Amino acid sequence: MPSRVKVLSKAELESMHTGSLMARRKALLACEESVELSDTDDDYVADPATIEFKQTEQWAVAYNDVKTVLNARENWSRGK
Repeated sequence: MPSRVKVLSKAELESMHTGSLMARRKALLACEESVELSDTDDDYVADPATIEFKQTEQWAVAYNDVKTVLNARENWSRGK
């Protein structure tokens, strides 16, 4: 079963602690590349409330949002 990350709005991300945002970034990076390269069953159905694979629009938006929010934080080192 692939790693799952809950879909959150940018507003929800902005209210999160920096450490939580960094943990979310790490969880997003841990997602599998694609459903085709995973070991999911043939009858797999994606849950729209979660992100499981990097090669999806949901993942790209979520990763961009978390990076944008982190980059706006004063105590976040942009080199990481």
